[in-house]
Amino acid sequence: MTMRISGLASGMDIDSMVKKLMTAKSIPLNKLNQQKQLTEWKRDGYRQVSTKLVTFNEKLTNFSFSSAIDSKKATVTGASNVLTATATGASVNSVLNVKVTNLATASNVVSSGGTVVASPGTTKLSDIYTGNENSITVGSDTINFTSDDTIDSLISKINGSTKAGVTAVYDASSGKISLTNKNTGNNDITLSGELLEQSFGLKTANVVKGKNAIVEINGLTTEQTSNRFTVNGVEISLNGTTPTGQSTQIEVSQDVDAMVNTIKSFVEAYNDTLSTLNQKTSEERYRKYLPLTSDQRKDMKEDEITLWESKAKSGMLKNDSIVDKTLSDMRSAIITDVVLPSGEKINLTQIGITTGTYSEKGKLYVDEKKLRAALETTPENVTALFGQTDTSSSTNYTGSDGIFSRLKKTNQGALQSLADKAGTSKVSSDLTAAFQPKSQIGDQLSDYDKRIDALQDRLTMIETRYYQQFTAMETAMNKYNSTSSSLSSMFS
Repeated sequence: MTMRISGLASGMDIDSMVKKLMTAKSIPLNKLNQQKQLTEWKRDGYRQVSTKLVTFNEKLTNFSFSSAIDSKKATVTGASNVLTATATGASVNSVLNVKVTNLATASNVVSSGGTVVASPGTTKLSDIYTGNENSITVGSDTINFTSDDTIDSLISKINGSTKAGVTAVYDASSGKISLTNKNTGNNDITLSGELLEQSFGLKTANVVKGKNAIVEINGLTTEQTSNRFTVNGVEISLNGTTPTGQSTQIEVSQDVDAMVNTIKSFVEAYNDTLSTLNQKTSEERYRKYLPLTSDQRKDMKEDEITLWESKAKSGMLKNDSIVDKTLSDMRSAIITDVVLPSGEKINLTQIGITTGTYSEKGKLYVDEKKLRAALETTPENVTALFGQTDTSSSTNYTGSDGIFSRLKKTNQGALQSLADKAGTSKVSSDLTAAFQPKSQIGDQLSDYDKRIDALQDRLTMIETRYYQQFTAMETAMNKYNSTSSSLSSMFS
């Protein structure tokens, strides 16, 4: 290591001179660091586009669910207080005529006797039971207890057992226990044990068996073990029995409101994605605004730095080929006809969705009145237009692919290109992890790092050489001054 000395002999500010000399020598390093920074900003721009596409793809997946794009609703009329009905994605447009004769009930058993206690939370089982057994059987479970267990803790053990399959309730005023099967229908409750029989009067012989629900649906009588069941994709919940001479009608039809909301949400998400990509590829590029060096930052205020860097970062993806191609592919996927199974062709304009002016760069608009009319007259065509999928191709979309499938396939191709370019995650929504290690920009940044390290080493050597030269000069001048002083003293 070279020792640095001050310019006492020469009277020069050596540190300042070396700094000025190194400033000139550091110009190539500053340029390399600026080039690296610009490359990093471009990589970040690609990753922002990728994030947007991944988020859009996730929304497309949600839009594709049958409950979203082929939404049904169940309308209950007639004796409507007898039941409630909910249409699922598996339901079809239909009418169900329902009559309920019996509701499903659960098996139940209540103590024939019991010991009244003031506090079941503190009364121990040993206070009311004198037998030798330390377990009871409820359902298919053997429940153990100790003399320290209380009545409440026993009830908790019964209720906490999934194998027991019952709900236990203790009434302190009568000292009785009730056990009710958790499932309705014609099921037994099995139980045994001295504690249950002697202390609480609970016997299997006293069990009142549950009943199945008896329901007539479109003339067909059926038994259901539960008051909640599904028929033709319709979830039915029974609340009571049907009055004599009456019935309940369930009509399953398209939920136009829900479908309109799904399509409007899709258009909003599409426009938002399109806007981000259009902004990236058309953003102004200010080439005179280069990344600031550390020395430049020292001489600027914070707001000046922010303003400068906003200009320097602008337009990193201006006219970028990957982004431009993605935009073109998305627009093409939107406007191209979709071929229905019947061979008929359909497109967005037929259901009231159109693009704006040329300056709006593909933005979609919805004529809700026309969209509703299409959903009310040919809902199956609208569903196919958006939700149809051609499974013969997993990468390139075909004429049989609906809008959602086309856009997902298009975006997957774009995400692969972005991954190759900038190492961006292709599928994960967690974009802070799993970035692909190999990419074109990644290789460029690695090369910059190597060149920067090499140049920094070279600059360190040059700086060391400058100080060595000045040190040699100072040493020589010190010798000269010493000799001169000696000679002067000889002649004085």
